[in-house]
Amino acid sequence: MTLQELQEQVCQLSVNDRLALMDTIVRSLQDPPTPDWQYLVARPHPWRKQLYIKGKKLLASTVQQDMVVNQMTPGQAAENWELPIAAIQEVMQYCDRHQALIDLEAAEERYRLEAKGVRLEPQPLAR
Repeated sequence: MTLQELQEQVCQLSVNDRLALMDTIVRSLQDPPTPDWQYLVARPHPWRKQLYIKGKKLLASTVQQDMVVNQMTPGQAAENWELPIAAIQEVMQYCDRHQALIDLEAAEERYRLEAKGVRLEPQPLAR
């Protein structure tokens, strides 16, 4: 299911059901992370709840997305980001477990950028 399909389904819910869903999502995001991560850490942020690489201002999802887009192996990502391979493996595990949170935060970031008038889709070239 795509994010747009999910948004369409949510819009079909009653107001009370939407509020209950939002309350559930907020509570789930406020729960402290259960595993003890060696290379990941929470950082204060007004709305972002996903973890960062310790000692860097680098989201775990940024590393994962870079690996996917550039078709990197864990070893290549470790070299690229100057991290131990164990940190990359931990990022992959974290992102797999928290993909819903990462998707929600990506949607929130897109919404905030679009609200500021930032164009996110490529524009056709003028001829």
